[in-house]
Amino acid sequence: MFVKAFRLFPFLILAIALAFFIFNFTLQQGDQAALVVEDPIDYMLAQRLYPYGEVDKAAYQSAIDLSKSDLNLRSSIPIGNWKLRGPYNVGGRITDIEMPYNSLTTIYAGSASGGVYKSIDGGENFQPIFDEAKSLSIGDLDIAETDTSILYVGTGEANAGGGSLAYDGYGVYKSINGGVNWTHLGLENVGSIGKVVISKQNPDVVYVAAMGELFKNNSERGVYKTSDGGESWEQVLYISDSTGVIDLVIHPQDDNIVYAAAWERIRRPYNRQYGGSTSGIYKTTNGGQSWAELTSGLPSSPFEKGRIGLALSRSQPDILYAYYVTSFGNNQGVYRSTNGGQSWQLRGLTGLSNVSFGWWFGKIEVDPNVPDRLYLTQLNMFRSENGGSSWTEIFQNSHVDHHALFINPQNPSLVVNGNDGGIYISQDRGNNHDKVENLPNNQFYTTKIDPHFPDRLYGGLQDNGTYRISEQGDQAWEYVFGGDGFGISIDPFDPATFYVQFQYGNLRRTTTDGQFFSTISVGGTNNWNTPLIIDPHNASTLYTGNQQLFRSDNRGNNWTAVSPILTNANNPSGSISFGTLTSISVSPKNQNYIYVGTDDGNIWSTTDRGANWENVSNGIPNRWITSVAADPNYPTRVYCTVSGFRFGESSAQVFRSDNNGQTWTAIGEGLPDIPVNDIIVDLEQRDRLFIATDVGVYVSINNGDSWAILGSGLPRVPVTDLDYLPEEGILSAATYGRSMYTYQLDQLSTDTKETLLSQAESKLFPNPSMGSTQLQLLAEQDELRSYEIYDWTGKVVAQQGSIHNRQVQVATTHLAQGTYILRFRTKKGKWGQQQLMVI
Repeated sequence: MFVKAFRLFPFLILAIALAFFIFNFTLQQGDQAALVVEDPIDYMLAQRLYPYGEVDKAAYQSAIDLSKSDLNLRSSIPIGNWKLRGPYNVGGRITDIEMPYNSLTTIYAGSASGGVYKSIDGGENFQPIFDEAKSLSIGDLDIAETDTSILYVGTGEANAGGGSLAYDGYGVYKSINGGVNWTHLGLENVGSIGKVVISKQNPDVVYVAAMGELFKNNSERGVYKTSDGGESWEQVLYISDSTGVIDLVIHPQDDNIVYAAAWERIRRPYNRQYGGSTSGIYKTTNGGQSWAELTSGLPSSPFEKGRIGLALSRSQPDILYAYYVTSFGNNQGVYRSTNGGQSWQLRGLTGLSNVSFGWWFGKIEVDPNVPDRLYLTQLNMFRSENGGSSWTEIFQNSHVDHHALFINPQNPSLVVNGNDGGIYISQDRGNNHDKVENLPNNQFYTTKIDPHFPDRLYGGLQDNGTYRISEQGDQAWEYVFGGDGFGISIDPFDPATFYVQFQYGNLRRTTTDGQFFSTISVGGTNNWNTPLIIDPHNASTLYTGNQQLFRSDNRGNNWTAVSPILTNANNPSGSISFGTLTSISVSPKNQNYIYVGTDDGNIWSTTDRGANWENVSNGIPNRWITSVAADPNYPTRVYCTVSGFRFGESSAQVFRSDNNGQTWTAIGEGLPDIPVNDIIVDLEQRDRLFIATDVGVYVSINNGDSWAILGSGLPRVPVTDLDYLPEEGILSAATYGRSMYTYQLDQLSTDTKETLLSQAESKLFPNPSMGSTQLQLLAEQDELRSYEIYDWTGKVVAQQGSIHNRQVQVATTHLAQGTYILRFRTKKGKWGQQQLMVI
């Protein structure tokens, strides 16, 4: 045996080398497929948990309320409008898909961090319908069959990876008019919700599967039931404070019969346990009064019992299926019962892929008319025609990481799939499919405005690589590079030269506008989102870093360490680790002044271009440093922002130093107690600052003495990154769950610090409009110049310029019924807006 292995060794080395060459080549070509098999990372969590290991839930909810209030009060700093820029054709993670029992065209989609979307035309168009809720992270939703206008939504994504799971949900919401209005029904302490099921006979009877808080054991896990439409809830199944319920199925003729998949799941910042002895399948036959664990023929060892997915045949309700993964996430088995769960038989895994993070998907569905036809969501999507004995991959060439599937009961060939790339619709059970290209629920890490073509935006996306706006405009973004997309840097003099990166500091350079890429990575242990900047004084000079700062003076061909280790020693390691650089800034006024921030709470500065370094963290709380920014107007002034929560401390989340970091002044006390992710210092107007937070973008015109939320039309989801092009007055915002937005800064007047915008009074009639309406200025000494009409996503659906009159006729025949915002500008530079109803 040893001799055979020895003889094969040279061929093995050759195979490894060949594989490495192919892998590297595909990366340089930007092949996303080479990077998709990646264990979901905890980057978003890590930022917000450091150093306490938990989120201040009360502070987060208070921040949501404060941001709502700020918008409603229309503070002295004017609002203005954010503009949604897409992409529409990429798509972010979908956690649930539902259709009314009697409809072939209405689709509801739950987004991991973007709320609930609805389509009434078979997926041609989607509109967000849940934006006023306190949590836009969706775990699951269900539609009543006796009255399809009744919906229940459980918030808090229950998938156990990082991804969007920065915050748990805020309980259950209900709508009785198809999502037009929502009522909060409580259960705000259950953390994340794995499943919501409504009785087929009585829409007031609802069961909710609660997975609990991710990073803390809590007794609110289990199954909850309401019999009065959500007026009151009873916890009808509780197993332990570390065991939640991830899936539920209900008998179609008897709502007293329910099956629950329990999942023992323990997460801490430095370890995780995704299975255990208390995982298993439980059944009640009396509406939850008592439960029995089903064991006959099912896995018994703690190792075998990880996440479990359940399916019940609608046509033959005694037939059930269960999909088990191990506590480590590998396939364990697919099981079938033909007697209501009394006994189970192991089926096959032939044809299924076997990844190490099966806990990220784990759902199984059964055709409502054919009990042997199954679907399984995994890294890829699979179908079985023989009750799980063998499997065939479907939805081929779609995005990977499948989380949701709906089989239409009126036409089971109509199958709607939700994954990390949005929604795919098949009319032939997944053999062929069409991608929905009108769903702006993308999870952006970064944003970049092209300085050569200001209308073109770039962005790095969770699990979707790097994209940019194509020549076709906002509706059609084009793929640039693969992996999880992060920072983009564009050469200020050569539009064909730019830099992209994917996870853990893998850097690429193109000099051919993205046709070919060269590898310029530094290597070492890097942050998931590694910083990379171009020196503002020399476009050939780049900076990046792992534990040290590195500089290249030849566009990344060679790198030199220009600092010692800048992170703390002996950092813990595990599912979340710390000890890397997160932000770099070179002063635009002096190239010798460089500032570096780390994920373990350090800020360092050098005043001699790296020859000597000083730790200038004194006065900054021990938090993840999300950004450092040298002021472009003052040579010794620098700002920093931090993530995490204050937990009752008096420290702020934004700080300023006027002496290269020797001392710091807190300038964010007036902000909500919420992570701050980025700061932009205005080059054109001194003392004007913009910050990205987890509840929106805030602006200060007095160097941080006071703050106000900037702009309407920006959903309350984390804004992870900002970019600013001062020559064009454009601010761009990357949101984690609702795509990318821009804001024109000429909406902010500089006349006074008390009232920056004088609203123009106007009249809009008739309103509601039935084809057209007339907009008229009331001031006689002014004229209209332009207007734009926005839908509720912030998307511009109509506009007109070159107006030279006090009034203009506005056509609305092309607009769908609904409510819009009409915003206009006048000759004197005033703005105004009206709510427009179209019927």
